[in-house]
Amino acid sequence: MAWECAECNAKESASTKIDAVCHHCGKPLCRDDRVEIADNAFSSVGLVAPKAVHCRACKRKYHGGAVPLSQAEQ
Repeated sequence: MAWECAECNAKESASTKIDAVCHHCGKPLCRDDRVEIADNAFSSVGLVAPKAVHCRACKRKYHGGAVPLSQAEQ
């Protein structure tokens, strides 16, 4: 059985990788649909929090004001 992105329903293939899950709800996510943010839930040591993968709904619910890393890096 192939993995499928919970956001866009794309099946994993050579061009679509489903290689992350939302750290709150566990939904499998493709690279286009994941939202990566710095999340201090993983560490309180150091200046930069590790990044965590979220689906859009959990990003809004748990980290509403956080800027996704892909946008912050631009």
